Amino acid sequence: MLVLRSMREKLHQTSRYAVVDAYFAKNNFVTGLQEMEFDLVSRFRDDAALYYPTLQKSTGKKVKPKLYDGKIDMDNPDTTRMQKINVDSGNLYILVAWSKSLKK
Repeated sequence: MLVLRSMREKLHQTSRYAVVDAYFAKNNFVTGLQEMEFDLVSRFRDDAALYYPTLQKSTGKKVKPKLYDGKIDMDNPDTTRMQKINVDSGNLYILVAWSKSLKK
């Protein structure tokens, strides 16, 4: 992180994207990159806990709203909850998920 911080201005001239290994997909690293105005491109670790966003509407009661519905099974994801995009000879699925380790 110190190297990125010391070379921040020079790196921003080239790109604002940091492409890193799954090892760096940790809350303190991601937060540090955001503070330095970098965007992160990374994969999650194999044991990452990702959750579907809730489909429930707000009840209007004074209780903390539910943030997520259930854990995503990476071997069998629920594609009905994702946006599908047809690409060349296949499909691309998009979903904004909640990461337990990143708290985002």
